[in-house]
Amino acid sequence: MVTSKSKNERRHSPPPATKARILQVAEELFAQKGYEGTRTRDIAEQVGINISTLHFHWKSKEELYTAVYQNLLSQRAGLAEEVFALLAQPASPGSQWQETVQAVVNKMFAFFRVHQYAARLDSYRILEAAAPSGALPQGQSLLVAVAERLRERLPAELGRRIDVELTILTLNALLREYFTNPTIFARLLGERGKEALEKRVKQHVQQSVARLFDLI
Repeated sequence: MVTSKSKNERRHSPPPATKARILQVAEELFAQKGYEGTRTRDIAEQVGINISTLHFHWKSKEELYTAVYQNLLSQRAGLAEEVFALLAQPASPGSQWQETVQAVVNKMFAFFRVHQYAARLDSYRILEAAAPSGALPQGQSLLVAVAERLRERLPAELGRRIDVELTILTLNALLREYFTNPTIFARLLGERGKEALEKRVKQHVQQSVARLFDLI
C-alpha cells in the first residue's frame, strides 16, 4: 500500500534524467575548474535547476565529486574488462599478437576520446590536496588488478624480467598527460597536425605494450 507521504515524495522528486544531467555537468565543471574551483551553485545553474534540487540527490559537493569519480572508475573498469578479453584470445605466431596490441591501444585511445574529461579529472585529483580522497583507493585497486591480470598473462620467466606495475603506471601517466593537454605534446614534439601527433603518441604506446609482452 502506498501512503500519502510516499505519493507526495514521489510527486516532488526530480526525474531521473535530472540526476544524470547533474552528474554530466558536474564532471565537466570539475574537469575544467577542479574541485576547489567548482561550486554546487554553478553546477545547478548550468543544469537549470535550483540548488535544493541538486542537494536532493547529493547533500554536499564532496558527495557529488565522489559520485562523479566513482562513475569514471566504473567506466574504466569496463575498459579494463574489454582489454582483458582481447588479451585472453589465443595467441599464435605471426602478426596476431601485433594486431591484438593494436586493438588494445585503439580501445584505450577511443575511451579517452569518448570520455573527454577523464584525463583532466584524474590530473586535478592528483594535484588538489582538498579534493575528497574517498574514491582514491578504488582507483589504486583498479590499477593493481590490471597489473595482476597482465602478470598472469605473461610467461613466468618474462614476468620476472619486466616491472609490470611500473609499466602500467607509466602508460597511465602518459595517456593522462596527453589527453589532458595535447597542445603541450604538440609543442614539445614539434607536431603541427592533430592526426600526426596522435599517430606518433599511439605508436609509442603500442611499442610500449608490445615490449611488455616481449614482442619487440
